[in-house]
Amino acid sequence: MKIIQKAIHIIDYENSSVISRDIPAEFESYVTDLINHISDNDSVREYKTRSNSTEVISCVISICNNLSDDDTVLSKMETIAKRLLLKETEAQEQISRTQTNVQKGSLVQALLLSNDEKNYTYLLAKVEHSEWVDDSDFSFKTGFSKDKKTIWKSCLIDISDLKSTEFFSKIYSNTIAKYWSDGFLEFDEMNSDESNTLKAFKAIEATLNQNFKGVASPDHTIIRNHFIGYFKNNNHIDYNNMINSVLEHYQPVDPDYMTNEKINNLKNKMLELPQKRNFDKQFSPVSNVINARIRKVYPITEGIELKVNSNIEDIVNTVQSVEENGIKYIRIRSTNDNTFNRFRIENYLNK
Repeated sequence: MKIIQKAIHIIDYENSSVISRDIPAEFESYVTDLINHISDNDSVREYKTRSNSTEVISCVISICNNLSDDDTVLSKMETIAKRLLLKETEAQEQISRTQTNVQKGSLVQALLLSNDEKNYTYLLAKVEHSEWVDDSDFSFKTGFSKDKKTIWKSCLIDISDLKSTEFFSKIYSNTIAKYWSDGFLEFDEMNSDESNTLKAFKAIEATLNQNFKGVASPDHTIIRNHFIGYFKNNNHIDYNNMINSVLEHYQPVDPDYMTNEKINNLKNKMLELPQKRNFDKQFSPVSNVINARIRKVYPITEGIELKVNSNIEDIVNTVQSVEENGIKYIRIRSTNDNTFNRFRIENYLNK
């Protein structure tokens, strides 16, 4: 892709200012690397515009329609940067009591033209800027890291048809902050959090069931429990991170069946699920969507069932199967004294 227009603004919400930075010629390679990194980033969600008259998209359309007018282009890019300042200031006010801060950084903007010169794409990226000491004169300077992990948020808007009433984009955010997609960009997700939660959980559970089909392995229960815990205990899901967190270093309880090769195969199958089952790799899990699916009932013996309503902390030591004199038992660690005392038969036998 060719870079047609670009701009960088430092967003300083603490001092309520937007500072435009000149772009040296050598910075072209940084922007190109940035675009390639974002384009290849699969931890994105698909969004669409609410209308073609909201501030950011209307500015982008105006930029595309006035490429020969530098004043208009620069003015519209600055308007976009000022909108981000406004929304970051509002977001900071909302979270100030939580002792957290909106991540500080700069807004990189670039209008890109495809190699066949037919389609435009507009890039918006919130990147970290940091301060360092210049070795030549020991002065403090501000700049941008080549480390691509310092991209806080990004958006690639498809501008194939400037006359369209609806535009689509791919958005990345390293946090659950809604101000980027909702407040600043005014875009709506194609798949809702509810839809993503349900699709992801169902796909994971189906893959587990298929992998352990016909095999009553404790690893099935433990891995499922780990995924439930991840959904319940995280307010932002990066799907690939979740899969790796649960399976990358998983130590099987039943190594005779669940070999390292099978764990890797299971992980690879799960990493393919978002594309196969049509859900985003980033979303905020909605607990009540999967509560009904989390519940699982295990028949124990006639008249008794074990019902699991949520993830179980330390499941390996909380629920165990034991066999004594040829008789099988399920042993469950109890934290409920009332229930525990109801079954303390030995108290009465010893009277």
